[in-house]
Amino acid sequence: MAHCRDLKMGSVMRTTQRSESENSFFKKFEHKWGTLVEFWMRFESAMDQQRHTHKKLDNESRHTSPKTISQLPIEIHGAKVYTHAVFDEFQEEVKYSMTTCSVRGFSFVNDVEVTTVYDALKDKKFDVQYNSGTEEAKCTCRLFERKAILCRHIIWIFSGKGLNTIPQVYVARRWTKDALGVEFFDLNEEPTEIGDGVDEKYIEMSNLWSEFHRIFGILKGREKGDVEKLSALIRDFREKLAPSTEVATSKHQELELILGCTTSEDISILPPKQAKNKGSGKRMVSSKTKAIKINKKPKRMCKNCRQFAHHDKRNCPYSFVPNPSPSGELSGDRDLEEEESH
Repeated sequence: MAHCRDLKMGSVMRTTQRSESENSFFKKFEHKWGTLVEFWMRFESAMDQQRHTHKKLDNESRHTSPKTISQLPIEIHGAKVYTHAVFDEFQEEVKYSMTTCSVRGFSFVNDVEVTTVYDALKDKKFDVQYNSGTEEAKCTCRLFERKAILCRHIIWIFSGKGLNTIPQVYVARRWTKDALGVEFFDLNEEPTEIGDGVDEKYIEMSNLWSEFHRIFGILKGREKGDVEKLSALIRDFREKLAPSTEVATSKHQELELILGCTTSEDISILPPKQAKNKGSGKRMVSSKTKAIKINKKPKRMCKNCRQFAHHDKRNCPYSFVPNPSPSGELSGDRDLEEEESH
């Protein structure tokens, strides 16, 4: 940077900065083992995230005001023109201009005021050249040449001269809230340069599109009634623009216009009947249902245990009793019958 001190590098991104920024950004979304399709999908995701972040920050800068630390008019003006991120850096310079700067010398060189400003924080002296006719200043710290933001030494001089606003020559458009006002986009969202045979009507439509975005950003913090009012105004205006002979088309008709064919009235191909392919359709019967069904059946005499029950000789629970009688009777029952006969 030493050999570029005489060049204005403010708001200019160098090749190395651009390369490092791209590598840091896309490293979050891709890796060396990914396929081309994966890279393209991740690239689209990265662009969508960048657009979302940009719109969010742009909306915050346009519709919110940062807090000021002083009543200096130059700081209030900076809060109006700069974005929040740039204003934070500018506000830091304003703070140090009030607390660390003091005058150590004053002289004239070719009708230009040269003020020696001592910076207590850096423990250095800086010469600030100020032209009262053009309200231009130049400091030996060269912060404005490097970052396009006024340094604390020039801010201290401007405040002492009673300037209420930042001179336009020191307001880099890239750091302002209206940085995108000079560009407009075509239907494919490609930026187009003004003055290359572009129709004025097209420029007005682009400005109107930008104004719509600003209005939508304002409505995010408003009540539902304001949104309904805007919706009613848009509907009324659309009805005025639409011709009276226009016939509303359905979605089905729009698809026919796109495909270039109409739907046939005679439909011979119908969807097949729904088939039952999940078994016989029987459900699993619970144990309770089985027990109720068994209890409803009439009881019958079991020839093995000689009891009225819901079983027979083949599935009798007493069939395991040892030494059954040859006739199928239990030995205990036979003895009992013999005693009763005697």
